Amino acid sequence: LYKEMKEMIPVKEVVDFLGARYDGHNIKSLIKGKLSNLDTDAMLIDAGTIPLDSLKIMIKDGNFESLPDELKVSVQKALEDYKNLPDPQSIDITIDEGTYKYMLSIAQKSDMQYLVDTVKLMIDVINIKSFLRIKRQDRGIDLMAKVYIEDGTLDKDLFISSMNEPIENFSNKLLLTDHMKWVKEGIDEYLKNDDIGSIEKFGDNYIIDYIKKAKYVSFGPQPIVAYIIARENEIKVLRIILTGKKNKVNPNIIRGRLRDVYV
Repeated sequence: LYKEMKEMIPVKEVVDFLGARYDGHNIKSLIKGKLSNLDTDAMLIDAGTIPLDSLKIMIKDGNFESLPDELKVSVQKALEDYKNLPDPQSIDITIDEGTYKYMLSIAQKSDMQYLVDTVKLMIDVINIKSFLRIKRQDRGIDLMAKVYIEDGTLDKDLFISSMNEPIENFSNKLLLTDHMKWVKEGIDEYLKNDDIGSIEKFGDNYIIDYIKKAKYVSFGPQPIVAYIIARENEIKVLRIILTGKKNKVNPNIIRGRLRDVYV
């Protein structure tokens, strides 16, 4: 998908700002493989902005000078932190933050506000999902402060101040934002079925609703971004169905986990 889009689209940032997520995924996989002395090549996805062969050499040799600044800083920090506390989750947290900084940097260089807005929206959704998962696990303020990703539109204090309040009150804190509706619906469904996957589903559906506005735009990056995200969403839906069938999950449960599709 990404290879084809790069060949078709003259402005590379329109594709690269989304492809950067796969750079983050690949870096995490390679670092964990190196630290655990395991071959993680099968986990790599050739859809990022950095060629896989180059990335593998960088991680293997420990030479990160050719990485984009945002990723270089996060890789160096992740490895340094791991020396002090060997926690794989800490690697994920640090690389994720660097990845979204890199995405935002690409979007800003494009001078296309839609790309910037899309990254900020994704950061908001991730921060909300993280908050609700941490609330469910009763893991507290320190973890939320650690996993919070900067550069979205929702301030860290919003999440920290809500950590000791009932989860059903959180959507009210989002009253003046575009997130209130999906968060309330997601929390309501989660409270009914005790499945945190409800939050994931409603967050993903919110992003699909956001890109559906591209149908009314004739020129600009919107239709391209919408196409890429929609195709990725379809793959996710297919994976949910196949995984559910493989594990003999009740069809009604599978149906409840399915995301909306872009039509």
